[in-house]
Amino acid sequence: MKKSAYIFILAAMFSLPVIFSSCIHNNFDEPPVNTIPEGTILTLDQVYQIYQDSVFSLNKLSYKFTEDYSVRAVVVMDDKSGNIYKSAYIQDLTKGINLHMLSSGGLYEGDSIIINLKGLVLSEYAGMKQLDSVSVIKNITKLATQRDKEPEIITIDQINTGLYLCKLVKLENVQFSDADLGSTYADAENLITMNKTLVDENGQQVIVRTSGYASFADNLIPEGRGSMIAVVSKFNADWQLFIRSTFEVNFDKRRFGEVDTVFYEGFSSCVNGTAIDFTGWNNIAVTGVLQWMGFNNLDDAQYTKIEGTGSESQTYLILPQQTLSDNKMSFRTRAGNLQGATLELVASTNYDGVSNPSTATWTVLPTNIATAPTTGYGSWTESGEVDLTSYNGNAYIAFRYNTQATQKGVFMLDDIIIYAE
Repeated sequence: MKKSAYIFILAAMFSLPVIFSSCIHNNFDEPPVNTIPEGTILTLDQVYQIYQDSVFSLNKLSYKFTEDYSVRAVVVMDDKSGNIYKSAYIQDLTKGINLHMLSSGGLYEGDSIIINLKGLVLSEYAGMKQLDSVSVIKNITKLATQRDKEPEIITIDQINTGLYLCKLVKLENVQFSDADLGSTYADAENLITMNKTLVDENGQQVIVRTSGYASFADNLIPEGRGSMIAVVSKFNADWQLFIRSTFEVNFDKRRFGEVDTVFYEGFSSCVNGTAIDFTGWNNIAVTGVLQWMGFNNLDDAQYTKIEGTGSESQTYLILPQQTLSDNKMSFRTRAGNLQGATLELVASTNYDGVSNPSTATWTVLPTNIATAPTTGYGSWTESGEVDLTSYNGNAYIAFRYNTQATQKGVFMLDDIIIYAE
């Protein structure tokens, strides 16, 4: 009796490894592949045409696909940053569109996908085209990952054309408005979505919209200017940009109007009625005897001026030697009683700084010089941005006054600035 029981226990013990080894193994069964039919492949441009023909033209609200149509596209924005929710933007070679998902996640930037349209609803929400009720499991087949699209470089004006709706774009030479500085992208504490204003050098504006749930909602608005990569969206009449990551906001340049001043002269130290004779300057009459004279009424009106009297003359007012490197320049002028007299801005790289300037080679620089009637005075005129970027190294810059016999006129000059952006 005891012997048989002992044999039974031994048999059971030896059988345990067999049982365990049959239950625990490293070769897991592969999950079943969910095959989604492709059917007829459409472009997003054709999808937009379906909306035009079957929704807009018929005054309907939406169109539901009932056949196996598909679109091949790349995901250009997902919802993992929290800036959009249960949503994604896709783009093919023709257009972009918003996907309104049944659940969050599952699609990622750079995913190359086929989306089966059967059962999906094509509509427009507040001006933005969308495909509604998209299931990653039932509607989407991933073909590849990390197939990121390059953004198209556009301007704010081009956004307003509507050609870039739901597309990935890059705007250059832009900055946030002065009113936005010191604030955050959104209210992360109270989870409130906020709009900020992006502007370009021409004053054109577009909204940058950020969710209070975005991972970067509490980041400060950058103070400089530069480039931004974002996806174009729309809400009613407002065009909007959605940022994917603050790493794609590269504002590493100075704001518009902010510069490093290399040289400035406002003639505040000039002596009224006395020829300009500042250190490093040259005030040389090549023809005639006219010179640039100081004007200082001790009441915040200081400048230099030259006035012809009807005789032939050519006079240079030469700035101190400049060491230039990607520089710009500006100044302002005023003219009066112009009867043939002219004023030019010129530059030379072979002038020696002391000799008669007529022995050097001078190049006329394009700029905006004031004009005036033959009797009376015009207004102070801004030169605009004078491009000096073609000069790299030492150079001389001068204002050259010219008259022929019987010609005359007055020119005033002030606020000369050479700067680097």
